[in-house]
Amino acid sequence: MSSILLYSADFCGDCRALRAWMDREGIVYELRDIRKHPEYAAELAEKTGKEGVPYLVIDGAWVRGYDLGKPFSETFARALFNR
Repeated sequence: MSSILLYSADFCGDCRALRAWMDREGIVYELRDIRKHPEYAAELAEKTGKEGVPYLVIDGAWVRGYDLGKPFSETFARALFNR
């Protein structure tokens, strides 16, 4: 089973959509809210050079959880887990 961290924030629409999709798909993850826990925001910025969310860590690999400039899509979300 994969180890998944999801860096997210309540204000982020893509984050909410990705979380809802992951929940529907039964994907287990640890939520790391960058707004409620500034240390997670600092960790995200240190590891990726960005503060954009959603971002995932899947089995140790940092993966951007949004398709730049595009709305959330289930096709994109599925591709995140089929690397």
